Amino acid sequence: MKWLSVFWTAVLLLVTFSAAGAEDINGFRGFAWGSNLEAIQEADPKLVEGHMGVMPGVKAYQRTDEDLNFGGIVADTITYTFYKGRFTSVSIDFRGIDNFEKLLSYCKKTFGPVTGSMVSRLEQYAGFDSPKTGAMLLYQLSMQTTNYGRLYLYSKEFQDK
Repeated sequence: MKWLSVFWTAVLLLVTFSAAGAEDINGFRGFAWGSNLEAIQEADPKLVEGHMGVMPGVKAYQRTDEDLNFGGIVADTITYTFYKGRFTSVSIDFRGIDNFEKLLSYCKKTFGPVTGSMVSRLEQYAGFDSPKTGAMLLYQLSMQTTNYGRLYLYSKEFQDK
C-alpha cells in the first residue's frame, strides 16, 4: 500500500512541475498577437495567394527571409495569418513522422501536457493550451510515400471575435 501512495505522489509532482514549466507565449518570432499588418510588412513579407481560401477579412503572408528552423525541425513553410489587419495565427507546415514527434515534444515542453487528442483513420491531432495561445498539431498520412503535418498556433484573444 505504501508503494501505491509513493507512486501517486510522484505522479502528482510530475504533473505539477510539467504544468509549472509551461510557458505562456504571446505571438511568434517577435510579432505579438494582435500586431498590425504593417509590423510584419516591414519584415518584407510575400502574400500567399489562396492560402486561406475565400474568407472575408483574412490575409496570409510568408516572410521572404524566414528561418524555417523551428522546434527542432526544418519546416516546409511558415505562414502568418491576419484577421481584419491583426496578427491572429501562424501555421508551420512540415513532412515526416519524425518531425511530428519533435514538434509534439516541443509543444509539451512549451505548453505543458496535451489537453486533447484524437486519432482517426490516417490522421492524428493533439491540442495544447495556455492562457494566451492555443496550439493544434496535425499529422496526416495520406499514402505510404507521402504525409503532411501542420502546427497551428493561434491567439486565444481573437478566438471568439
